Amino acid sequence: MSQLTKYIFTLIFPCLIFLLCATISSSAQSEVALARSGNNNYKNKEFVDAEMNYKRSIRSNEESDLNASLFNLGNAYYQQQRFDEAVEQYNTVVSTITDKPVRSQAFHNLGNIYLGQKQYEQAIEMYKESLRLNPSDDETRYNMAYAKELLKNESEEEKEERDKQCDNPKESDDKDQEKKEKEEKKEDQEKKDEEQKDQEEKDEEQKDKEEQEKEEQEKSEEEKKSEEEKEEESKGEENQEPQQPDTSQMTMPDSLAVPPEQLKMSKEEIMRLLEALKNEELKVQEKLRNQKGKQGKTIKSDKDW
Repeated sequence: MSQLTKYIFTLIFPCLIFLLCATISSSAQSEVALARSGNNNYKNKEFVDAEMNYKRSIRSNEESDLNASLFNLGNAYYQQQRFDEAVEQYNTVVSTITDKPVRSQAFHNLGNIYLGQKQYEQAIEMYKESLRLNPSDDETRYNMAYAKELLKNESEEEKEERDKQCDNPKESDDKDQEKKEKEEKKEDQEKKDEEQKDQEEKDEEQKDKEEQEKEEQEKSEEEKKSEEEKEEESKGEENQEPQQPDTSQMTMPDSLAVPPEQLKMSKEEIMRLLEALKNEELKVQEKLRNQKGKQGKTIKSDKDW
């Protein structure tokens, strides 16, 4: 490996590690946030919304070890009286999770479901499994004793009905398979709807961002144009010469609309005016003669011929 290749690898490798850690951290945060939202929905008895958030939490990281989401999803099914789905979810918990308290609670809940369905023998088995994981759970011990008592007092007719259901497992399995397929289709559709919704939200955000940028650009251009107009007006005022009034459309005042009357002079004024003109003319003629005399005068030579 050349020195250049080693140098490039040294620069790139830490960046790849950082990006990988950032991606994992972001995924984990999203997973936990969705699980907490599901818990809030569950506390508020919004079990459908809780179910959706638990599923999204699990799907956000299918390799997740967030046991609470798997277990609480079963609880959400149970609260909606969707017992077959709850049983399936609790079985997933006890078969995939190693945490003993969580597995014990899942077995306990399975026992409760079978107890409500009058499947007392299965309920007793689930309670036993729960007590093996948590021997100090008095509630589970009490429920198991209660199931044993109901089984002991079960009538012959009830036993026959239960045995009849056990003799037709294929019909039950077909129904379970059908329900499972419906649930898978439903989950796939929910996933597609969520992805579509996320994409629509992203598109809407992008559209809003583009509109905002366009508005800001238009506003900036308008402000720039306004500034340029102001500067242009300011320069025009500095360089502008006073405008001459347009007389083409002006009307003369009445006092100047008619020619002025001739001034009348007395005889003495006329004589004085003529005398002044005559004296002025004499001065002009004298001045002209003096100029001609200077031009015609010869200059005497100092040379002795």
